[in-house]
Amino acid sequence: MSDAAARNDDAPEAPVTTGRSRKLLWFGIFIAAVLIGVIFALAYGNVSENKRKMEVDTLDRQKTVTDSRAQSAESWLQTQLDMILLFTRADIIQMYAAELDKRPDSTPVMPGGAVKSSGDSSFVELMGKYLADLVDKGFASGRIVTSKGELYISTEAQMKPLTEEERQLVGTVVRTGDNAYGPLTLQEKGISFSMFLPILPPEYQREGKRPVAVLILNFPMSSKLAEVLSSGPVAEKGRTLRLVEMTGDRIQCVSPGAIIVKNASEFPLQDGKLAFGRRASYGGKEMVYSSGSKVRGLNWWIVSEYDAASLEGQLAESAQRIYILAGVLAVALVLLISAMWWWLVGREQGAINDQIRELLVTIENQQKLLNGINSAISDPISLTDGKGVYKYVNKAFAQAVGRSEEDVPGLDAPAVFGFDTARRLNASDQHVLMTGESISVNEVLWLQSRRYHFQISKTPLKEPGSRSTQGIVSVFRDITQLVETEERSRRMVQQTIDALVRAIEEADPFLGGHSRIMGGMASLMARQLRLEPNDVATIEAAANLSQIGKMFVPREILLKPGALTPEEKREMERHVEYARNVLKDIEFDLPVVSAIYQMNERLDGKGYPKGLSGDEISMHARVLAVANAFAAMAKPRSYRPALPVNEVLAILEKQKDSYDPEVVACLRQVINTPAGEKIVAHAAASKAL
Repeated sequence: MSDAAARNDDAPEAPVTTGRSRKLLWFGIFIAAVLIGVIFALAYGNVSENKRKMEVDTLDRQKTVTDSRAQSAESWLQTQLDMILLFTRADIIQMYAAELDKRPDSTPVMPGGAVKSSGDSSFVELMGKYLADLVDKGFASGRIVTSKGELYISTEAQMKPLTEEERQLVGTVVRTGDNAYGPLTLQEKGISFSMFLPILPPEYQREGKRPVAVLILNFPMSSKLAEVLSSGPVAEKGRTLRLVEMTGDRIQCVSPGAIIVKNASEFPLQDGKLAFGRRASYGGKEMVYSSGSKVRGLNWWIVSEYDAASLEGQLAESAQRIYILAGVLAVALVLLISAMWWWLVGREQGAINDQIRELLVTIENQQKLLNGINSAISDPISLTDGKGVYKYVNKAFAQAVGRSEEDVPGLDAPAVFGFDTARRLNASDQHVLMTGESISVNEVLWLQSRRYHFQISKTPLKEPGSRSTQGIVSVFRDITQLVETEERSRRMVQQTIDALVRAIEEADPFLGGHSRIMGGMASLMARQLRLEPNDVATIEAAANLSQIGKMFVPREILLKPGALTPEEKREMERHVEYARNVLKDIEFDLPVVSAIYQMNERLDGKGYPKGLSGDEISMHARVLAVANAFAAMAKPRSYRPALPVNEVLAILEKQKDSYDPEVVACLRQVINTPAGEKIVAHAAASKAL
């Protein structure tokens, strides 16, 4: 009985132990399932956050680039319009256009721009010359039509009739009095852009400011498109810039060598900008993330596209790593839960609790690791607050200033760039903070002992729903190579001028001395007249080179004390042709040769070589004419002493039909300055030849 009793006594213990193990097992499975769900929920949340940050970061980079390129295109358009306005607002163009517009509709126009009716032909020929000069400044061709749409001037070899689309644009300009622009078109020589601009009658004839003619200019856009759509000094992988033009119910995706037409419905706009989104590329069928900024004044948008496959591939790789890590953690968790079950069933409950704490720490560290994301951006970009303290810089900015990304936040501009540079940067920062408007400035910065030229685009950062500026986003575009190329070109031109001046002085001291006196006085007058810097540079260079043509005139004619015979006079006047032949192949980037060629023209048309008169003579040539006459009379000659300054001025002031009275009055002013007195003294002290 004892054995049986023993078996009966032991029987109840086995079910108790088995039931407890099952409860612990099911409890462990439940805890493991909950924790695995939490791990994968955190992983999914992290993947979603990565995608959101990718979209925000992509939009910010696209906006920075498209705004900058749109501003560049706007600046180019304004430059062209400023140059064209000098033509359309010229009194002679407005007067001739008004006269031609009065012709009856039936009056025919000959091919090439010659009008059959008497009196109009000279008008057309002169306007054609002015139009050709304008076209030579960078346009492909130019045409002028009357307000009725009749074409009477064209720089093209053949006068092609207006297309229906061109007639509609001409009608729009005549009706509204505003500029109009044709769509970008693909021609044999590349992309072409047409401008339609009104020519108003002279002010005394205007009634309602109705245009009397329309100027049509075609501009070759391929090289400009290549510049605007270029990737910049450092191309960002996967990014493409495109120009999209909206024309009615369609859009055109324009590149330097092609135009792709699509429906306007594929171009969703919000407040004039292309909304950020995932869509088919406007230059192909591949999917991209794109957004765009409008070019003010034109139906153009600069669109930035990022390859969707590339970005989503990066997200997929990141998501794969996150889910793999989550799976590893889940497996580790299952193993740990299993260990916990074994320890709970056994006698190591305390050790199992320690392992749970270690697991939670591991999960927390992995979560922090997954949240650390840093996007690489090609151009240096910074964010400063209202006090100029850096809150964020990208990797490119940190590398440029020779610091790490973690070191710059918290510093101000003097700590990063130095006091003097920071003071210059702060001036444009204050403009953005006070006006709330974007601005682009060019600055020279020394970074790590190297000199750089940057075009800095600064944009205000505002809180949603607030008008106050919280900070400034600055994008630095490296234009060092472009600036250095321009500086080398200017130095080469100046070296050429210096070499020619030395050649003049060595060939004939009299001509060299005359050039120095003339150049000094012309420079003072140009500045006194407050001419633009380019005009001052043109006058100074032309004055120094003005006598080069006389090196080829026979010396016996050049120094003859008495009156010249008609034959000798004609030979003397050829010096302007000699000068133009010597200088015509030098790239001055300024109208130096034209100024020298016209300096002997007179207001009454009795000058040479072309007999120009009035406004046909440039301001450069008018200043040079007065300075040349002054130098000739104020300097002694072999047959007479130097004339007194007051006598020289009296002679010039009497010749109002020859010399510009405003320039002569300016000469009297500068002669009384210390610099002018010095030039006068030098002229009087010169030796007679």
